Amino acid sequence: MNAAADLAERLARVRARMRARGLNLLIIYFNGQHTMLRFNPLLYLTDFKTLGPAFLFVPGEGEPALLISPDWDLPRALEMVPFATVRSVVPPLLARAAANIAKALPRPLAIAGREHMTAGFAQEFLLLIDGDAGDAGDLVDGLAATRTEIELERVGRAAAIADAGFAALRDAARVGMREHELAAEVEHAMQCAGSEDNYGLLGAGSHNLAVRAPTDRRIEAGDLIIGEITPCYRGYFAQLCRTLVLGTPSELQLSKYDLLIRAQEEGLRAALPGRSSRDIAQAINAVIAAAGYAEYCRQPYMRTRGHGLGFGGVVPHDVNEGEGETLAPAMTLVIHPNQYIPETGYMMLGDTVVIEAQGPRLLTATPRRLYWKPA
Repeated sequence: MNAAADLAERLARVRARMRARGLNLLIIYFNGQHTMLRFNPLLYLTDFKTLGPAFLFVPGEGEPALLISPDWDLPRALEMVPFATVRSVVPPLLARAAANIAKALPRPLAIAGREHMTAGFAQEFLLLIDGDAGDAGDLVDGLAATRTEIELERVGRAAAIADAGFAALRDAARVGMREHELAAEVEHAMQCAGSEDNYGLLGAGSHNLAVRAPTDRRIEAGDLIIGEITPCYRGYFAQLCRTLVLGTPSELQLSKYDLLIRAQEEGLRAALPGRSSRDIAQAINAVIAAAGYAEYCRQPYMRTRGHGLGFGGVVPHDVNEGEGETLAPAMTLVIHPNQYIPETGYMMLGDTVVIEAQGPRLLTATPRRLYWKPA
């Protein structure tokens, strides 16, 4: 299936849900603030990443219409979006222009993405469309829980870019360079490989408390460099978490990292269709708790054992021992037993996987081991 056919299939699935709810029009809004942790329904149904706030109008029948801002971004949209109706407007006129389009389309209607509107913008728009508008925030993101073939290709490409990012980290890391300089080397390598964005965290120290954003601290001999590398390709994210020792690792560091590897393996065994995502967290925590670190398997030392990934923060959201989501084939998520250990500090291990009938398949290819290089 090519990209255009894949996009058409996504729209068809949304329209089927619209019919089931008796809707003749779905209005989708997104504010243009892209992040790994937020699902973007407009991008999901257009394959177009807006630079500013935008509206997508999906009628029950007929061609969708896209309204974007800022107005000067129209040529890019016309080139990339396969719809016949693509318009642009300056941001202050967006609500009125969107209302004019909505008034010409059939009703009843519902809105997805209302949570991305400011209170003032929402009030203005709802008054302008002059009618009741139901909330359809769950209509699109429920469909995005699993990946299509084209989407899996994009997540796989993002995973390969993440691998390239960590390879660049290993090559570039040296005593004396600042953390943000190392992060820049990772970013450069991934941009060259096709990344359009990166939700990246990187820190170094002899005893890290947690992963964090890079600072101007100079890297020292013996540091553990921990990295959470999350590049984006065509709107789809993948994540890789690894640890690098700048120097020779101690036997203690090697043994504790082996604990993380064994915990991740148990988490992977639990990641089967039909099971709950909380089973992954329970399996990981059981291994770490059996080693004497049960109290470190909860806040403030550990927040989650993974999360949905691929296209924003979608199912299964955070992977923890609370309420979980049922895993399904073609779901993509990251499984990461990142862990603070009092003897060694915080260490990281995590991979992006796709759920399959026979077990999860790793999309990131960097070998799962503790890395090191001479200081």
